Amino acid sequence: MKYEFMAMGRIFLPLYGTLIIISLVNLILGLVGLSTPMTISMVVSIMLMVGILVITFILVIQRFWSNLLSGEGYLMMTLPVSTDRIILSKLFTAAILNVASLFVTVLAILIMSAPTMNLDFESFRLAIKSIYEIFADAGVTQILQIAVALVEGLVIITLGLFSQILLLYSCMALSMISNKYRWLVAIGAYLVITTALQIIGSVIAAIGVYTGIFETISNFFRNFASYSQFQAVILVVMFGVAILCTAFYFITRYMLSKRLNLQ
Repeated sequence: MKYEFMAMGRIFLPLYGTLIIISLVNLILGLVGLSTPMTISMVVSIMLMVGILVITFILVIQRFWSNLLSGEGYLMMTLPVSTDRIILSKLFTAAILNVASLFVTVLAILIMSAPTMNLDFESFRLAIKSIYEIFADAGVTQILQIAVALVEGLVIITLGLFSQILLLYSCMALSMISNKYRWLVAIGAYLVITTALQIIGSVIAAIGVYTGIFETISNFFRNFASYSQFQAVILVVMFGVAILCTAFYFITRYMLSKRLNLQ
């Protein structure tokens, strides 16, 4: 992971720094009232944001493919390190990189939009007071329920991020079944898997609407009702995403450990 971060840092740290600097310049131009330079700076910032997100996606793919499935794989796969550690190091590094790119992008948006925000101490105080009153009226039990729901939501988001990265890894690993046109095989595997998941998701959504499960979730957020049913739904979602992560992980692991093909 250290060397992964070093390799990625050479690319992303300058991009992150440039985006933040241009966002600050855009903020200063907005405060001064120079509209034309501010517009130019904003266009450059937006292009950088899109570029960072696209490069993040491409680099996640490129690092896995070049390190493990190309000529570099002859070195990587002979290191005294288990296949599990290699996959997990790639996974955790890619996940942290995605979070960092999203964080820097959101921070840049907040910096640029600061002149248009009508923020003052009184507004901030009223917002804090409103949040306090909501929690004061909710009670200890309901506060705990909200806290548990937030933690579960964070877990689901994390597992979802892992599943998306592992999906890319598994599709690339499946390309090793062919000696030619491996990129096409990887893209084909991705299209087949995502199409199947979309069909399954549509069926589940239809069942949720028909059985009223989605209404139960909505009622929970409105009046904290049906908490046990809400927990059941959350656990089912969490379990489903965890199954996807496990399936994609073991597909990748099997292909790298049993069907390694670096031709």
